[in-house]
Amino acid sequence: MSKAVRPGPTAQQTLAIVGGGFAGASVARFLAESGIKDLQILVFEPRETLGAGLAYDTQDPSLRLNVEASRMIAIPDEPSAFADWLKTTSCLTEDPDSVVDGDIVGAPQIFARREAFGRFMADRMAPYLADGAIRHIRETVETVTKVGGRWLLTGNLGAWVEADFLVIAATHPAPKAPRALQSALQGHPRFITNPAAGAALSSIRDQDRVLVVGTGLTAADIVASLSARGHCGEITAFSRRGMASKGHHLAPQSFSCCFSDEECSSARKLLAAVRRTIADAQSQGVTWHAVTDALRKQGLTLWTRLSETERKRFLRHARRLWDVHRYRLPPQAEAVWQQRLADGSLTLSCGRLIKIERGIQTIAVDLVSADKGLVERKPFDWVVLATGPDHASVLKSQSMYLSLESTGHLQADAYGLGIACDTAGRATGIDGLPQDDLFIAGPLARGTFGELMGVPEVARQAELVASGVAEALAVRQNAVKTPS
Repeated sequence: MSKAVRPGPTAQQTLAIVGGGFAGASVARFLAESGIKDLQILVFEPRETLGAGLAYDTQDPSLRLNVEASRMIAIPDEPSAFADWLKTTSCLTEDPDSVVDGDIVGAPQIFARREAFGRFMADRMAPYLADGAIRHIRETVETVTKVGGRWLLTGNLGAWVEADFLVIAATHPAPKAPRALQSALQGHPRFITNPAAGAALSSIRDQDRVLVVGTGLTAADIVASLSARGHCGEITAFSRRGMASKGHHLAPQSFSCCFSDEECSSARKLLAAVRRTIADAQSQGVTWHAVTDALRKQGLTLWTRLSETERKRFLRHARRLWDVHRYRLPPQAEAVWQQRLADGSLTLSCGRLIKIERGIQTIAVDLVSADKGLVERKPFDWVVLATGPDHASVLKSQSMYLSLESTGHLQADAYGLGIACDTAGRATGIDGLPQDDLFIAGPLARGTFGELMGVPEVARQAELVASGVAEALAVRQNAVKTPS
């Protein structure tokens, strides 16, 4: 039975946010804190709490933040909020392994469990939910249509909402399997396509042979999670290039660099400038980590300076190189990864998958190594996908997106990173024009903002989107007060 979500007694305008993970919850919180009295804020999120989303809604104790707690700046005006929260709760006593030994790095550093950040966000959202400033609708949005100048949303459990403004802050799409795997193993019970889903890895036995397709951060999470469960069988982590995510340099480093317009005019020049800067840093006893951190902070500026052609060239030739240096392993996961490499239970392999044969209990895979060109047939009990979200196909991933694309309200960005929008976060329609009542928040806006995966960057972009909604609301209110 459908049920309408009616506006509150003082609300004149309604904002609907699709997705209550970190990005969507942050947009809602920024607007609630702005003191706007006549705006109803509704967040569609099927999870129990707001702010956790796919990344932090996990009970797996082996999954950790890959950023030190003091750098998880979720609230720009309170940069130490999360680190302070950890110290005032039971998180550190419950998880003593989160603290990296201060004798090694000079001062204790905290790499907390991901679920801890989800709890922190839930705590920050609680007051706004309690006083009604934000309303949580625990449903998944199924359809979005525009009727008479307003957005009509329907949920999977029967809720329907009419909204004046819409923010899309939905989760990452599911990973995309390489074509050979997809055609050979689709529907196979031992082909795990979404390892982050619930207890996806729980059926893997201690001695099972596992092929992990991917060698980045997700692969390291899988190895850490399996190891914590007692798995000691053979794991092969395979990718086309064999580039694995790097670890952190925990000791403090002081280094600054700024890349000029001339150095950033092309992907080739930018990459050359980065290499020169790393060499300069190393001559001063500073590692590449400090240069990568500086690059991350200048991400939007660097991305903006590149033309569309050069952005595509960067993604084609340097994206994987950037990813393995940018998305670093938590020290705890790195220790597990290195230990399993050392004892031989983890093997890194690169090249191509050329043949897959599915059996009831065993999956045989022919691997062609990139270095020797030799074909090796290996039997596995499980194949686990760790290729990362398929952002290029995001508009095909949900019926909500398909309907908005078909009506011209959404289009994919030019780079296969997500949804097209302008620098204010307003979604760009099929006509190429931004829409004042439709916004994109979070990583799906990466095509415009470049570096938009880390919490600090997403928080700043969420604040930008909240400001855009507030400005659009003010324009509407003024138009009502001064009719033509």
